[in-house]
Amino acid sequence: MFAFLIAVVVALFLTVVLPLVSFGRAAATRDAMARLERRIAALEDQLRHARHAPPPSGDTDMVEAAHDLGASKHAVDAPAASAAAPPMAPAYVRPHDAPVEPPRQTTAARLETRIGTRWMLYVGVAALVIGVGLFIRYAFASQWITEPLRVASGGLTGALVFVAGRRAVGAGHARFGTTLVGGSIAIWYLAVYAALNLYGLLNATTGFGLLISITGLAAVQADRLRSQPLAVVAVLGGFSTPFLVGGDADSHLSLFGYTALLIGAVVYLAHRRDWPAVNLMSFLLTGLTVPIWHARLVRPSAYLTTEFFVTIYAALFLWVLYQMRRSSHPQARWVRLALWTTPAWYHLASLSVLTPHRLAFLVYLIMVTGVGVVLSVRREGMWSRLLLWVAVATPLFAWADSRPDQSWLVPAALTWLAIAGIHVAAQVEVIRRVRTRLHAADVLLVPAAGLGLFVGLHAVLAPSRYALTTLVAATLAAAYAGVTALVRRLDPRAAKHTLSVAITLAVTAVAVPLDGAWTPILLATQAAGLVWIGLGERRAWLRSVGALLLAVAAIRLFAVQFDPVPAGYTVILNRRALLGFFLVGVVSYVAWLHVRSHPDGRQGHPVALATAVVAANLLMLVTLSTEIHAFWELRATELRFGSSAELIRQMMLSATWGAYAAALTAAGFKRGYAPIRYLAIVVFGVTVVKVFTVDFSQLDSIYRIFSSIALGLLLVGASYLYQRHGTSAPGVESAP
Repeated sequence: MFAFLIAVVVALFLTVVLPLVSFGRAAATRDAMARLERRIAALEDQLRHARHAPPPSGDTDMVEAAHDLGASKHAVDAPAASAAAPPMAPAYVRPHDAPVEPPRQTTAARLETRIGTRWMLYVGVAALVIGVGLFIRYAFASQWITEPLRVASGGLTGALVFVAGRRAVGAGHARFGTTLVGGSIAIWYLAVYAALNLYGLLNATTGFGLLISITGLAAVQADRLRSQPLAVVAVLGGFSTPFLVGGDADSHLSLFGYTALLIGAVVYLAHRRDWPAVNLMSFLLTGLTVPIWHARLVRPSAYLTTEFFVTIYAALFLWVLYQMRRSSHPQARWVRLALWTTPAWYHLASLSVLTPHRLAFLVYLIMVTGVGVVLSVRREGMWSRLLLWVAVATPLFAWADSRPDQSWLVPAALTWLAIAGIHVAAQVEVIRRVRTRLHAADVLLVPAAGLGLFVGLHAVLAPSRYALTTLVAATLAAAYAGVTALVRRLDPRAAKHTLSVAITLAVTAVAVPLDGAWTPILLATQAAGLVWIGLGERRAWLRSVGALLLAVAAIRLFAVQFDPVPAGYTVILNRRALLGFFLVGVVSYVAWLHVRSHPDGRQGHPVALATAVVAANLLMLVTLSTEIHAFWELRATELRFGSSAELIRQMMLSATWGAYAAALTAAGFKRGYAPIRYLAIVVFGVTVVKVFTVDFSQLDSIYRIFSSIALGLLLVGASYLYQRHGTSAPGVESAP
């Protein structure tokens, strides 16, 4: 057995060490010859440029030296021709002439150099490692040596490769040597893994210690050799160590503590050598490995420990981001961009850990809101506060939808109040500091915080305390009225924003008894407030947000109006009709705001004004139509109407549409506003199509006569208006 071990050592020496040493010596000789050729070419170029320059007095020694150098080079390059050639003329070499750089390589030459110095090296080392590994595997399969000797041979191979790499670095071949050192580190990792997991020769503690030692050796060598790729190998090995060793639920503290120390060491090494890629590798591996450990090894009861270490990891990477703020490394920009996502990943990880634990979850949301708001106010990060509110409110809404038991009603309500209170205090502080027009982020955050607070409290109270939501809305409206009074003393312009929230909450308090109708009422009221502020502050985007909210409210209105008709239904005096009339009033108010936006009578927003006017009339027409439909749907089953209920409903719809179109025509001519008349023409067209396609196919003869006569009279009347004003019909001359 000892003889076979000697044979293995000799084979490793002949197949690994000797070829590597020979390759290193040959490369050193080649580099020395290349340097000598470059020096001779530089001197020859100097002599050629200075050949015809007359030497000044006192420089005869320099001339003779140049002559000797030229003669020596000529003798070396062409010894046979030097005897017959005449001696070189003396030349003067100016002392201030700089040495000439060697000629630049072509693209093909650079590619050849890269292939020869890098890829051939990498492939060659990989081939040697694979060949030795196959030899050893064959020896293992043939049972030539025992398991301890297998591990020892792997360790010995790594040591020989490591020594060869260090010698190559000492000889001036840094890339070649560091590649060999990295290969030796990989061999040692595999040897320890085999001893630990394949053969059971080491326990977990010893294997863990050996792997940490190998990682430390790799880091030290990366620092000494100034090799970033070797540092990446060390980081990969360090994060792979827990997976190579394995563990159980009792070892999670050791794993998390080890990861914290590893990240700290990587931060130190990367800062020492300005290696941003190493920090990026550590960041990515932390985000990959920690969730796996948490899922496999951490008990649910250890959630506080997990959150503690996740906080430490996030703090370390934020510290790295702070250190790299002035780095000029080409990779620093992209690494900083990746590290800016640390708060988002930390928040997601914390939610994953703490959501099953309700009290810790609520406390975390309050704490992260407080810390985030303080930092954003100090650094004047306006958008960050809005993003923070979204990041906190979204999981809190989702948690409320999970319907926790009533014991959590008070903690959840206090959490909502605390989060909204922190944001309101920050907004007041920003207004006090800045004293200018509110930032766009604050324009959105003011209603989001106030209305989000009410919606959140409603979600908590609705299952068992729905009657309290009216009181909550009224109380919040009064609170925002007080905030408005405070803000008005600091900046009257900013007070409009809080006043809009107070009015919206007050209107919502009245609308809560309408059950599901309060949601579109809230949206429509706030939309009108945004349009009001947008017109006053010349913010076109804010008016667009208000229009979007109005569209959402209209969609919700249609959903309510086309719900099944309840049994206890009263025409007009019901929530769907009241909601429709309210939205008509809000949209009409928006149109009026656009008219009043220019006191001199000019219309600065004709498209928006026309859209609001047309939308208000369409909403009114839809509301009237749904009321007619609901009225006759309830009476379709009564004996006194029977089958005539459907006939009367269709006739009333046609008559209502025609009458409304005629009224629009008259109003359009009276106000001199063309969009109203255009809408009247469209409604008339729809009515005519309905009468001749639907009504005539369902109505009896007498009803057809009445329907046709009524429609004809309305059309004739509208035509008369056009005849009367046709020659002077204004286009868009004045607002409605």
